[in-house]
Amino acid sequence: MRPLNGYRRMNQWLLALALFTLSVPAFGDETLVRRIMGGDLLNITVDESADLDGLYPVAGDGHIDFKYAGRIRLEDLTLDEAHAFLTKHLETRFFKKATVAIEVSEYVSGSLLILGAVYDPGSIPYKGNEIITLLEAITMVGGLTPKAASDQIKIFRWRPGGSMSREVINVDLKRILTEFDFSRDQYLRPRDIIVVPEKGQDEGAAEFLALGEFGTPGFHATVDNMNMIRAISTAGGVTREAQLDSGRILRPDGSGNYSAIPVDLGRLLGSADMSMNMPVFPGDILFLPSAKLTAAGRIYFLGEIEQPGMYPLSNSGDSTLARTILQRGGLTKFSNGSAVRIQRKAPDGTMQTLVVDVDKILKGGQFDEDVPLQNEDVIIIPQRIFNIF
Repeated sequence: MRPLNGYRRMNQWLLALALFTLSVPAFGDETLVRRIMGGDLLNITVDESADLDGLYPVAGDGHIDFKYAGRIRLEDLTLDEAHAFLTKHLETRFFKKATVAIEVSEYVSGSLLILGAVYDPGSIPYKGNEIITLLEAITMVGGLTPKAASDQIKIFRWRPGGSMSREVINVDLKRILTEFDFSRDQYLRPRDIIVVPEKGQDEGAAEFLALGEFGTPGFHATVDNMNMIRAISTAGGVTREAQLDSGRILRPDGSGNYSAIPVDLGRLLGSADMSMNMPVFPGDILFLPSAKLTAAGRIYFLGEIEQPGMYPLSNSGDSTLARTILQRGGLTKFSNGSAVRIQRKAPDGTMQTLVVDVDKILKGGQFDEDVPLQNEDVIIIPQRIFNIF
């Protein structure tokens, strides 16, 4: 059912104002300058070294792997700032003069997710080269319902640097509309989550909100003694795309802000670590990101593992061999888990091979002997040799 009477007029105002702001490049006298985001694909050329020419994806932690020039963080810089930074970096370490060109070859894409008291809650496809404000986004999902607390809208946004935490931006849309103060509107970014609460809603009443890679994201009722296992079941389980070690509980602190509590669902679901089975309270927001959006690198599994292939490496820095194997479905029944090999590039550029007894770690629960993984590791699980004589 669509808005009537006062809310029809309010939503007509929203539409009119959204159309008006489409022609305005920025709020006030400032000019909107786009900054590099995780997920962008950069085209970089260096006249002095063709080896550095190429396309560079910006990882979830904001860095690019700039070949022999090292791992460099460019997220949240403008193209001009990135150009100056790369030029200085190359001239300091490699060349007397560096001639650098940089442009965005492909912009990050990721939906905006709008939940709560709007008429058509859901996702809006969004690419990083587009400009959408909160006002426009709410108009695109049908506007506010009569129950909307328009002065308490929250935007949850990734913090730069791949910290796996989100900042909370509080927006008083009611004030924007009544005072025509558009400096308080917000430009949105891909993967922003917008929550419009209902009037009188006491921090989510008796509900929790599941966001990200859950089978059934959205609001769900809490029950007595709710914990992570029960909440995951209530929210339809997790998807295959979930980055299990990067879960978060965003918990309201009573002052309008949220504290972030890390939850490693890989440990909970993969190795039955019940310390991760944390309580879930009314008003909590459970967030489980996609592995594609949070990867700080990649590793490769070959041989006798249930799910061979490329696997994103978490930017949390604590991914280990045995736990990651569990997340990939475990070893096959034909595997020789006592002789798993990790092929890794050493700091001097040579290849080294580490041999790990994964069977010992898994069967004995000796995870203190687990081996941390690094970007571009190749893990080979050999087949067990059967003696038929």
